[in-house]
Amino acid sequence: MSIWRVVNIIGVFVTVAAVGIALSGCETLVDRPETAQEINPSDFNHLSAANSGLDIVQVPPTVFSPEEIQTTVDIEKEGEAEKVITKKMRVQKNVDGTETAIPMGDATEEIRVKPGSAWTIESLVGQINGRPVYAGKFMTSIEDRILRIVAENPPASAERLIEKLIQERFQQYINNELIISEAEGMLSPEMQAGIFAWIQSLQEQTLAGNGGNRTSASQSLEDQFGMNMEQYLKEKRDEALASDLLRRRVEPRTIVSWRDVERQYSMLEKEFNPEPRITIGRIRLQLSDEFEIQNVQKSFKSGQTFVQVATALKLPEGEGVNWKQYPLPKNGIAGLELSDDIKKTLLAVERGKETEEVRKGSTVTWYCVTNVQQQTTRSIFDSALQRSIRRGLKEQRATYERNRFLASLRDRWVTNDIDQMTKRLILIAKERYLPKD
Repeated sequence: MSIWRVVNIIGVFVTVAAVGIALSGCETLVDRPETAQEINPSDFNHLSAANSGLDIVQVPPTVFSPEEIQTTVDIEKEGEAEKVITKKMRVQKNVDGTETAIPMGDATEEIRVKPGSAWTIESLVGQINGRPVYAGKFMTSIEDRILRIVAENPPASAERLIEKLIQERFQQYINNELIISEAEGMLSPEMQAGIFAWIQSLQEQTLAGNGGNRTSASQSLEDQFGMNMEQYLKEKRDEALASDLLRRRVEPRTIVSWRDVERQYSMLEKEFNPEPRITIGRIRLQLSDEFEIQNVQKSFKSGQTFVQVATALKLPEGEGVNWKQYPLPKNGIAGLELSDDIKKTLLAVERGKETEEVRKGSTVTWYCVTNVQQQTTRSIFDSALQRSIRRGLKEQRATYERNRFLASLRDRWVTNDIDQMTKRLILIAKERYLPKD
């Protein structure tokens, strides 16, 4: 607002005040000088010709220009782990046109925006259980991850990864908010007093573990978890409330009976008691390759095993030499899914011995049962197996009941459409972090 506008408004106030006094019939405390003149608002609405082209207040444009924040992301390797180092410099524009680069600490609150560029400072994207969801607060927890995605991936790939990250984290955010709100609403005055006493005890333990010094304890928490004492205690409180609520609402519905164990064992019996495996080797040569056929015949007559002969041929796997495994049914080779001629040939020899050569069409073939591998079987009365089945069923039911409970909370307390809130967050993240074309 210019000085002339301010003076103009003051002039109106003065005039109105004077009129008010005149109407009320009150006398002023100071006598009016004989040289005094009447002042009207119009007296403040014009400039002299000499000063008509000048601004009353002149401010250098740099005062209104936003500072530029330069951010560099480096990745350092410490053994197999990678460490992301973010360095920030605030470019301050001086009145004389020069620039000064000022290093910024990790805790500095700032906006990375270039002059003339748009930057969404904050945006209300929706409500969860009456609590507003702000984009800025949500982005703070995943900003480092987003910056790393942008630095390591091309724009198209970075955009997809950011969308996936926001979708996953926002679902977690909603679940946490709903569970904590529900848990807080179920606390009686006595339970609230107990929680307060437990928080005090936890704070004392944290201080004692850091020499009894609050400053030292806060610095230790900042180094380990990136949060101060109040944030650390709040997170521990929320974890305890959420764990207690899920235990009371979910665990009673995850009981596994003996009948459930029997049913699960029956469904997975083949997995627990797999059939033995039989390995059958095959050597197949073309009738036109008489030299190789004679060599194989001589090798078998000299007492070489099927494996030795197959290895000596030095043929690629599947071309002349083949090894194949089959589940061995209870009736043995007779139950294999092979032609009757092959099964008859295999039954005519002992395990490890080659069959008679089979001439069919333009090929000569030898077979051999090289190995029969017995699989480990497990009874339903195996205690370790029972515990494993119970644990698996309990985890499945816990997941189902937890999702069911969360769905009921969403139906009651989420006032905005979750998909719409997610889309707004993704749009804001793209505007903030993805490079502009």
